Amino acid sequence: MRRNFLICILCSALSMPLFAQETASQAGRLDDNGRIALTPIVLDEDIPAGAQKQLLNKMSQIAAKNGCAATGNSRFIFTCSADILTKDITATAPPMHAYTVALTFYIGDGVEGRLFSSFSMDLQGAGQTPEKAFISAFKGVRTNDPDFKALLDKGKKEIIAYYNTNCDMVIEDAKTMVKRHEYSNAIDVLTSVPSVCEECYRRAQDESLNAYQAWRDEVCDMALNKAQAAWATRDAKAAAEALEYVPTDGACVGQANALKSEIAAKLDAKERQEWEFKMRQYEDQQAERAERAANGEISAVSQQQELQAATNAVAEYTGDNGSAKAAPPKPKYQIKGKWFK
Repeated sequence: MRRNFLICILCSALSMPLFAQETASQAGRLDDNGRIALTPIVLDEDIPAGAQKQLLNKMSQIAAKNGCAATGNSRFIFTCSADILTKDITATAPPMHAYTVALTFYIGDGVEGRLFSSFSMDLQGAGQTPEKAFISAFKGVRTNDPDFKALLDKGKKEIIAYYNTNCDMVIEDAKTMVKRHEYSNAIDVLTSVPSVCEECYRRAQDESLNAYQAWRDEVCDMALNKAQAAWATRDAKAAAEALEYVPTDGACVGQANALKSEIAAKLDAKERQEWEFKMRQYEDQQAERAERAANGEISAVSQQQELQAATNAVAEYTGDNGSAKAAPPKPKYQIKGKWFK
């Protein structure tokens, strides 16, 4: 049952060439600035966990309302810090913690620690615990506040300028990630280039297809190696199961098809019938998903999530302990001073 589930995931992800078509069609329906990716993140450890969660939810809403895609992998961050201006314990029953909090929001390059824009607001809240006092205060953050629009508009201009100036570096960084087998992370970097940066956007889209192809080729090699090892001991069942993970456009597909034919020729009538049934199921699943993706029913983000799930599934099934099994690293934010330099 679990193996069939993993195969279904892989069937979905092996239609990745459709990613470029779907991305292009979505780009035509979106405002250029709407493709700018930001990572909403609360870095201030002095804010209690419950209040952090509340604030992060509001920040994600603010990013979405102002034409930014909230992701977890962008080098550009939307963050905040809180400073307690006043702290009192009320003479009520029960006693309450009453805080006045200065909340400052920032947009910037979290990797280089460079500030693009910021603004502050003073908020008041009270609760039976410090956390509840923070939560009460943060209810005063209005996601439709025009100051947030000004904050993000200025930040977006800086982000566009970054891509226009540093496109070569962005592309080369992504290529390096592909060489380290960090395919999902590379695709995050490449698909974060906003379409308003036309030349860089075109280059990034082309390079994202190369990243997908490199991933499919690695999956192909992993599955083929496993199948060949199984068939060397005449374990036809294990070989056939591994071959189901071979992408139809992987670099090793010719070798995989030859091995399929060799295995099929050695099976008895009943085994061959079961094998052919499994292959038809696999092909039907691919065809159905390809049609859904072509009709715009599957988002580019969903396809990328399936890519990572398929990578992990193949590594798990084949017992591979190499780089493909590891999840791609998140950006490391190097904030200078307290927040930005």
